[in-house]
Amino acid sequence: MSLTILTGKNRRTVLILAIALLAGAAVSRIPFDGLSEAGRLTFGIFTMAAILWVLEPFPLYVTSFIIVILEVILLGRSGGPLGLTGSGYMIFLHPFFSSVVVLLLGGFVMAQAVKRYGIDTWLLRKLLHRGGTRPGAVLLGVMVMTAFFSMWISNTATTALMMAVAIPVVNTFPGNEPFRKAIILGIPFAANIGGIGTPIGSPPNAIAIGFLEQSGYEMTFLGWMTIGIPIVIVLILVCWLILYSLYRPKIEHVELEVPEEAESLDNRSKFIIGVFLLVVVLWLTSALHGIPPAITVLIPFVVLFGLRLLDDDDLRELGWGILFIVGGGMSLGVAMNESGLSEWLVSQVDFAAIGTLGILFLFAAVAAIMTTFISNSATANLLLPIVVGIAVVSPVSSALVVAIVSSAAMILPVSTPPNAIAYGSGHVYVREMAKAGSIITAVSIVFVTLVIYFLF
Repeated sequence: MSLTILTGKNRRTVLILAIALLAGAAVSRIPFDGLSEAGRLTFGIFTMAAILWVLEPFPLYVTSFIIVILEVILLGRSGGPLGLTGSGYMIFLHPFFSSVVVLLLGGFVMAQAVKRYGIDTWLLRKLLHRGGTRPGAVLLGVMVMTAFFSMWISNTATTALMMAVAIPVVNTFPGNEPFRKAIILGIPFAANIGGIGTPIGSPPNAIAIGFLEQSGYEMTFLGWMTIGIPIVIVLILVCWLILYSLYRPKIEHVELEVPEEAESLDNRSKFIIGVFLLVVVLWLTSALHGIPPAITVLIPFVVLFGLRLLDDDDLRELGWGILFIVGGGMSLGVAMNESGLSEWLVSQVDFAAIGTLGILFLFAAVAAIMTTFISNSATANLLLPIVVGIAVVSPVSSALVVAIVSSAAMILPVSTPPNAIAYGSGHVYVREMAKAGSIITAVSIVFVTLVIYFLF
């Protein structure tokens, strides 16, 4: 029996991995002026990670583990360039179970419970049926609901849920009805924007909080929401206005048909909602009772799995890949800080001559361009270790701009999973998504940058 592994896609994977490793090795041997051996080795790891995150020959979380392996072998060994001894290499492993990763894990548990027991569909029915039938009101209602769900559960799952509601409706529209495009685009765009609202809404949010923690800055759950929610509200309204203007309806009424479910929740569902609300309240009041959100968020894990409301199948469905992506990015950040690479990279540009506002606009534009072509998680992992080290601008400002714009950039189908789902529906062309998405992304860059600039 012959074993054939290196065929088709696998050959491409091995080729890209080889190119990435060779590129990293080449960069690590360049004698950059003022950069230590540890810094050069870290630069090589960074280069390799960038290539793998951009070309994505395998899932992004695989790259995270390659990063850690190379960090420990090249930097963390006893007597290595960082001067670590014994278990000193653990500094590269700690990010994988940091408070930020635990926070995301708890969010995934609650999202899984909401999905398993149909609470999301029940809430959707209750709220959408109150939105009326006028096209503008329906579009706004769909976008608001999508954004709300995306604050708490995966924006991909939210988009799939809302598309299941929207597609049967738009299929009944006349063939030349432009408003179908407004609804189909409104859902992924609102899902992308909604994720900005909470720390668990989008991976870049958690990654930014993690890097700020490494830099000595605390961003609480409530602190993030006080910034994120107003931005979500404004961007949803702007997005709604743009889509309604681009695709004005010819029809006068839209009737949404939400999947039928039980009219009332059973006791298990009510209990899960109670746990969810308790955790959210504890999150928002952590300053009063002193319990860190990363501990509070373990309550649903213990309660829901302990009472067997969730089981091993649910455990396997949690977003482990995202957790590893976040951990890998933060581990790379540790290496960049410890080796002095972040400081060296920042010193190569005279940011002081650009000015604070110019720097933030630059970060926002770079984040938007990168997210157009690669995942927002990869964008955040590549940019945040660099931007939080710039002395002439607040690390909080830099981190917030990069994280938020990474979620607000939505030009192409490849930009975000929600965009890909909408494009896959067959109701919109790439040029239509790019047209509306480019306008919204440009507005987001300007608005987010100005808001963060004046707040901090």
